[in-house]
Amino acid sequence: MSAAPGLAQQERLLAKGKSVTWHEGMDLRDWYPLYVERGETLADAAMCWRHLGETAFSDAFFVNTLARQPHEERRVCRTPLTTMATLGDGLAPDAFIFHVSRCGSTLLSQLLASLPQCIVMSEPPVIDSLLRLHHDGLAGSDSIALLRQAILALGQRRSGDETHFIIKFDCWHIHSLDLLRQAFPGTPCLFVYREPLAVLASHQRQRGPQMVPGMLHPAQLPLPAHQLEPGELDGYTGLVLASLFDAALPHAAAGQLQLIHYKQLPDIVFSDLLARFGITPTAAQLQAMHAQGGVHAKYGTAYHGDPPVPATDGLAAIAAQLQPGYLALEALRLPAGQRQ
Repeated sequence: MSAAPGLAQQERLLAKGKSVTWHEGMDLRDWYPLYVERGETLADAAMCWRHLGETAFSDAFFVNTLARQPHEERRVCRTPLTTMATLGDGLAPDAFIFHVSRCGSTLLSQLLASLPQCIVMSEPPVIDSLLRLHHDGLAGSDSIALLRQAILALGQRRSGDETHFIIKFDCWHIHSLDLLRQAFPGTPCLFVYREPLAVLASHQRQRGPQMVPGMLHPAQLPLPAHQLEPGELDGYTGLVLASLFDAALPHAAAGQLQLIHYKQLPDIVFSDLLARFGITPTAAQLQAMHAQGGVHAKYGTAYHGDPPVPATDGLAAIAAQLQPGYLALEALRLPAGQRQ
């Protein structure tokens, strides 16, 4: 199965710029992998890259940084997949961030991205492209190696001051946790989540692509059989959210995920995560991080909380069906005396 139309179109738009012809031995520093252009076989496939030059990855999402780069500076190159293995000076990831979406994971990644010693990649599309290649059976036994090489390419050091590297994945990538952990078995994994009603309401206001039927590769988002009517997007969003809770639970129970609730942010960054990852900000950097904690992570405006959910909204009934999965995660995160 090929890429879902929406994602494929987004990837092609990222690859607009002056075309640079690849040659053997070409220096790929400051080039970042975007997605795989498929061929008849894996050997015929190509990796599409963008050169970022002086443009820093400081935006809420990988694609936003690419969109911010001046048009006259955009350069694109297509190379054999094997060129990813030739890149050096890439940091291994210090943490993987998984999440249910609309739960504070972008705030977490933006706080870490504010530190010059941290490379933070937020939902880079090359990961999804490689996972689709894997699920279509086109990568064969090379799936793990390709994921590892792409992640190391994303973790390339540009200034020489970077010491830590964190990736925030798309929310549906929790279903691919086993494969991603095979690429980097020792990397700590976080899972950020929130009350179901708040997530549902956020997607009702502005729906993410994963909450629209047909946008994702079905193997990446396994859902239970259902009889939803076409256009019943709130019900579909509930199915997706349930699948994310269910996918995270066994990994959390096995100690493979550190659970982080929305209401623990941003405090847990300062009380736990910085020390856990060996990151030591200066006093000025800490002050700036605390200030950023009160800013909307996606839009850069002052954050005063989400709008209330109308009492008559049907989301409450959907949220009630999701409570068991949510509470199962809470039971793992909280001591018995603190559970609601």
